[in-house]
Amino acid sequence: MDFAYTLLIVLFVILIISFNIFIILLDKKIKELEKIIIDLFDKRSDLIPSLYEITKKYLTKHDEVFSEILKLRKLKFLNSKNDFTQIIQNELNIHHELNFIFKLSNKHPKIQKNEKFLLIRDLFLENASNIWDKISLYKKITKKFNNFLILKNFTIIWLFINLEKKENI
Repeated sequence: MDFAYTLLIVLFVILIISFNIFIILLDKKIKELEKIIIDLFDKRSDLIPSLYEITKKYLTKHDEVFSEILKLRKLKFLNSKNDFTQIIQNELNIHHELNFIFKLSNKHPKIQKNEKFLLIRDLFLENASNIWDKISLYKKITKKFNNFLILKNFTIIWLFINLEKKENI
């Protein structure tokens, strides 16, 4: 009988340790995804100067069109210690501005024949697709993480691990 209780306690401890490790690994995966998403946003932002130069001779009021993107980019550098949700919101605003520029560009027949513009547009689209894929994965993992965090708080593990709930984006 003592062996059964000992075995039960050992199994319970192994289960708690495994759960603990799983939550820590999930948190690490979320942090890695945040870095990847930020890198993808930076990669997209690196294309903005090329888009600016290509569209310069085609768009009227060119500087006014790009001014909001410049403000948003400055905001990112001024607030370099933003949390991930603030970074996502700022990048979403940049995304809306870029969509506006592409809508303007689509109305101009000459720019649609420019090979450099078409290449940049395709790079933006590919990058946007990669960003969306990573954000979708991020949302799934954070949802799991937050659910496991609730479970963790009903066990003794909350005494040993201090993890915070991830905000939904």
